[in-house]
Formats: sequence, structure tokens, C-alpha cells
Amino acid sequence: MGDVQVLGETVDQAVCLDRLVMLRLDRAFFTPGLAPERPRITFGDSVSEDPARAAQTLSLLSQAQAVNTDTKVRALHPDWDDAAVQEEVDRILTETGQAVPDPMQAGVLA
Repeated sequence: MGDVQVLGETVDQAVCLDRLVMLRLDRAFFTPGLAPERPRITFGDSVSEDPARAAQTLSLLSQAQAVNTDTKVRALHPDWDDAAVQEEVDRILTETGQAVPDPMQAGVLA
């Protein structure tokens, strides 16, 4: 089936023309001084990642033992400087019992 012809135009064109006429009437009678402007849209530098997704990604990498604590802290806090990252890494390693001295650096080897 083809489109229904309305005064030489298809129904879609007639509906579009009807909307255009209504908009022009609205502008003429209700908002004559209104001048349309193009919107200005600005986007930020980047879109931040969903915190739940970041946590899940880091959890999976951690389970696979494919990421160290320093990398995880830097991923979660990219704005931190090296000193702040190291402090957090030291706290995490101490809290989890992973902050043990290197046995190779402890003194005389047997």
C-alpha cells in the first residue's frame, strides 16, 4: 500500500506542514517578540566513570592478581600526588597485614 495523498502531499508531509503552521501561529499571536536562538552546549573535559564500575573492574583485576595496591589507589584517586598515594598504599598494606619486611633485606642470609 502506498501513502494516502492529501492535496498532492503525503500524510507525513501534511502533518509536518500542520505543525509548522501551528508553530508560526503560536509565534505570531502569543510570542511575537521571541527570537529563537541556537542552544550552546558545552561538554566537560571527560565523562567520569561510574564508581561502581570502577570498583568492579579493580576488584576483578585484584582477584586475578593483575594489579598492585599502588595502581589501584592511583586509579581511584587520579588527582592525588605521589606522597598521598604512598601514604594510602602504606595504610592499606598495614591494615591488610601485607606490610611485612622483605626477608632478603633483613640481614644475614642462611
